[in-house]
Formats: sequence, structure tokens, C-alpha cells
Amino acid sequence: MDKLVNIIEKRHMTRIVAFGSSNTELGYHCEGHFNWFNWLEAGLAGHVGRKMVCINTGVSGNICAQLLERFDRDCALFKPNIVIVTIGGNDSNPDRGITPGMFREDLETLAGKIDCLDDAVLVFQTYYAFDAEKFSVKERGWAESFPAYMQIVREVAAAGGYTLIDHQARWEKLKKNEPALYRSLMRDPKHLNPLGNMVLGLDVLRAFGAGLYGELPVQCAAGVKLQGQMDSYESKGEK
Repeated sequence: MDKLVNIIEKRHMTRIVAFGSSNTELGYHCEGHFNWFNWLEAGLAGHVGRKMVCINTGVSGNICAQLLERFDRDCALFKPNIVIVTIGGNDSNPDRGITPGMFREDLETLAGKIDCLDDAVLVFQTYYAFDAEKFSVKERGWAESFPAYMQIVREVAAAGGYTLIDHQARWEKLKKNEPALYRSLMRDPKHLNPLGNMVLGLDVLRAFGAGLYGELPVQCAAGVKLQGQMDSYESKGEK
């Protein structure tokens, strides 16, 4: 398959929908700054010009079943050409009562719905790494179940031949090797802060096959440096 940026370059206009929960929503928890999807948009605009419309339909607290419930309104309505799905963190909370089998079924159903859209490419993402050690005692079960739900995202993506951006594996290496640096990118145990969102956005931009142009290399200098540090673990084969 073409790099995602090539899909954008070939089209007169591309509609990109980010579909997820608080990891995606541009809300108060972003502290008035860009989140990862904004950085993706800024990077793509520098790479290909204004050939895309980026639509953020993230809703804090959502589980995959809720994405299905609002699919027609918040995804299909926009006739997207690329849909980025980032979900599963809330599904993994035992208090929500969603078993791994239920989550897998919902995720497969969602993928099927996106497949049925005209001219749409599905991109799955895992989350970054949750800071399990900072979860409350009450939430320990959530922290323990989270990796298994991210593995389901990987498996559904692989089985369907969908693009996967595997943030969690990458962020787990950072957390293991430099826990203080990892925590400097987290707003709380479950969410990124503005700098963490920048780093995630740069990784998504790179996964699309695009780079930084104009003033963005300067604006994103701190994020680029951190991205390079994370790359070093990949090159060393760190686990």
C-alpha cells in the first residue's frame, strides 16, 4: 500500500477523521495546547499543502461500543478517506464490564463499518504506555488488563491487513529505560501532556511518511529530540 502521505498527495482533497476517546479529543486535558492530531495536521500541511481536512471526533471516556453507536454521525457523515482509530483504554477498565472477547468483536465490527465506506483507509493505533505504578489501588486491575487490550488492537489490525501505529510498544521502552523522562511527558497516569502529545504526533506524522518543513523543525525541536531518544531504543533492540 502507498504511504498515507502519498494518498493525500494524489487527491484534490483528503478528509481525515480521528476517532477515539480522550486520547484523541482536543479537550481541557490538553491544557490549551495542540494534541497529537493537531501536530499531524500541521506537519501534513507543511508537507503537502492544504490538501486535507482534519476532523477530530474524539470523545473522552468512550469505549469501542460507543464509537459504533455514533459511527454514522461522527465518522461516516464526513465521508472520510482516512480514519485513525485509537480506542481500547477505557474498554480495558474492569469497571466497564467489557471482556477481551467483547472488545475484539466491537473492534472487528468497527473495522467492518469503515471498510464499507467508499474510498476509506483505516489506521489503527495503540495507546502510549499507561503509568501503571501511578494507578490507585482501586485501579490496579485496569492497569493490569490494559496491555491485553492493546494486543487485541494489534491482532485485529494484522488480521485485517490494516495499518497499525504501535505507540505502546515504543513508549513502554521509554518507561522502562528512562522512567523520569517518560513521566515528564505524562499529564497523569492515563494521559499525555502537551510535550507528550507533540512526540506522539511526530511519530504519527512519520508513520504517514511525512516530515517537518518551514518553521516546524524549530517549533518541534524538543519533541524531535525526544523522538530521537525513543528511536535509540528501537535501534538497540531494547525490550
